[in-house]
Amino acid sequence: MPQQMDVRPIQAVLPTELIYLVMTCLLPESPDVLLPPSDMTTRTLLSFAKVCRATYALASKYLRRHCVYLDSGSRLQRFLPALQPGHAPGDGLGLRNLTSLYLAPFENNTLNDLATALRVRDVFCKVRGTLKRLVIDMPLRSLYPAEDHRRVRDVLRDGFSLLTGLEELVSVRDELYLDVHEPDWPVKEPPVWTMWPEIRRLALYNQDIGLEFWHHVASMQKLDSLVLTRADGLSEVCIKTEFFGRANRPIKILLVNISSHQPGLTEMPRWNWETADPEGRMHVVMYNVPTSFYGDEDPIELCQDWVKSGALKGLIWHWDGTLLEGAAPARGSMPAA
Repeated sequence: MPQQMDVRPIQAVLPTELIYLVMTCLLPESPDVLLPPSDMTTRTLLSFAKVCRATYALASKYLRRHCVYLDSGSRLQRFLPALQPGHAPGDGLGLRNLTSLYLAPFENNTLNDLATALRVRDVFCKVRGTLKRLVIDMPLRSLYPAEDHRRVRDVLRDGFSLLTGLEELVSVRDELYLDVHEPDWPVKEPPVWTMWPEIRRLALYNQDIGLEFWHHVASMQKLDSLVLTRADGLSEVCIKTEFFGRANRPIKILLVNISSHQPGLTEMPRWNWETADPEGRMHVVMYNVPTSFYGDEDPIELCQDWVKSGALKGLIWHWDGTLLEGAAPARGSMPAA
């Protein structure tokens, strides 16, 4: 009787180095890009993180750099267990060491959600040692201190205050409004970002840029890029006089708006710029957000969406526009001696 041959399929084994190369080729060109869960790169990296221990470490590194995108309360709730020890290979430290984060967990355009606020604080508590870059889209002005009976704002302020290692922040909807007292209450609250000694890049929406603001900016020794979208108070102060009266370092200021809402050449006090900044260390640049042919978009939504897109694509810190220079005062606008 003829002997039967034992025929088994040959299993091809790819070298681990080749798999690592495939994973690296998936990454976006910019190191600052943040990708949504639906992106093919995110989904593929997640599969690599789950498939075996050999690919877990590198996939987790790329996930925490590019793919932590919490755009709902439910997604935030599901993410929290991933930060707990023992949740995944490596004792759960893969995502706990995340460096970049997009956070938009509040739904229905309201901040009055204590459970979500507590989860935000919990996340910040766990990642405060490694988080360097944060983009937030939160309705912080939908709940004012006088109406905050559950102290949601206190919880959020506590959480954001923990991020002392943060280097970049983009606040899409407001100036990172985390006050827990009304302006007319006899309590002074510094902006939370002044508690972050490592902050280098800061983007705020509708910030009132009066005297106090520039004094805070001057006090932040590492802050070198400031993006101000639809800022208020541009005609109130000479920004170079106020800044260089307290600091002596280079800084770039980007004024973002649609072109028809940008400050006129005579609106910003610039007659003292050459005296205050003879070496041109502060670059003040006007950046115009593109509009459609008809220009009938809501300027608030248009600017917020543009800034959000630029932040998630890693482009916002590279925007450029028209450099403003010192100018003689308009007749009748020179301050009295």
